[in-house]
Amino acid sequence: MIPRQTLNLPEEWEPPLVLLVGMGMSKEDLSLLVLRTIQRAEILAGGERHLMAFADLRASRIELRSNLEGFLENIAEVSREKRTAVLASGDPLFYGIGSRLISVLGGDRVLVLPNITSVQALFARLGEPWENVQVASLHGRDQRTSTSRLLHVVGRHLRVAVFTDPRHTPGWIAQTLLNAGVANRSMVVAEDLGLPSEKVGRFRLEEALDREFSPLNLVAVLAAEAGEAGGKEEKCTPVFGFPEEDFQHQGGLITKMEVRAVVLAHLQLCPGQVLWDLGAGSGSVSIEAARIASLGQVFAVEKHEARVRDLAANARRFGCFEVSPVHGSAIRVIDDLPDPDRVFIGGSGNDLEAILEKVALRLRPEGRVVQTAVTLDTLERARTFWMSRPFTMSITQLQISRSVPIGGSIRLDALNPVFVITAWRQGD
Repeated sequence: MIPRQTLNLPEEWEPPLVLLVGMGMSKEDLSLLVLRTIQRAEILAGGERHLMAFADLRASRIELRSNLEGFLENIAEVSREKRTAVLASGDPLFYGIGSRLISVLGGDRVLVLPNITSVQALFARLGEPWENVQVASLHGRDQRTSTSRLLHVVGRHLRVAVFTDPRHTPGWIAQTLLNAGVANRSMVVAEDLGLPSEKVGRFRLEEALDREFSPLNLVAVLAAEAGEAGGKEEKCTPVFGFPEEDFQHQGGLITKMEVRAVVLAHLQLCPGQVLWDLGAGSGSVSIEAARIASLGQVFAVEKHEARVRDLAANARRFGCFEVSPVHGSAIRVIDDLPDPDRVFIGGSGNDLEAILEKVALRLRPEGRVVQTAVTLDTLERARTFWMSRPFTMSITQLQISRSVPIGGSIRLDALNPVFVITAWRQGD
């Protein structure tokens, strides 16, 4: 058993133990025992709204403004000798201040008193269960991370709750989803939950674009099939391993499923990375990569307009809204893309060496490049390039046969051999 801090009676509370109180939606959500314990606090710490809820107490105040590090250090110092209660929204261990406070003080000095979360409260207002709701927080994140996180969760889940901040407002969320081609989604915006000014409204994405909302808000993004009362269970689909016929593509111009699996293994994808898919065709590699890892950005570059249309349609169909189709020749467009962590080259034409040169210069530390080749000429050009640079290289040959019926039995039909070339900087 792991020993945890407990507090049976308010009179037992002594420093240096810090009380971390989840306020729920308002002071009315606190139990009588918690209220009695807070009455013994010598120091109250938290945001202005929470401190005002205990304006009648004579305890000293530490208000959280913008400097979280200084706020936590102050608590660490004063709580050694004085009973200190930190007031936080909802459940402080659910996208709250709890993890940061515990990392500073240590778990043995913090007693957490949880409460209901704003997500619980919102779906209670809607009268809908929330066990299948995916929760994402955009609070304090940069634009790129916020965009990729939002598009990833919305593309994979029918119902998503989103914690916002002053930069990532309901209008920003609506605009980001519309820009990515997200359709058949509605937004529920809960304003001032637990306060007299509380409002909960349901909107089409277009309706939320220019609407003013209270800064204290929570957003739910709901798929159309979620309906008005609870929603359907999400359809079970594979993480990856889709056959070619699942993708809209032209005349067999698609990376075969078995080759895709090996390519993805060699890419060694990690969350938050930037992936370039050059010569993306139908986008099958980009889409499967996005489905198995929460990537930061995925740029699928394709010069043929009809294939770009297929690529965009496939990304929407699989809910991979974070995959950005880029129409143009790779040699011309990659200068405008952010530096990659991973690069897959499925097609390059006569520009192979020039593309590899740009990739080698732009590849981030610990980056990897994976290329497929079906001709000995392409294999040799890639091998020669990487052998002359400070990169380590491996080559894998794939010889795949698939079963086909013949009479009452089966035979094996061989596909064209494929070479998979992987390169990474020496020392990485």
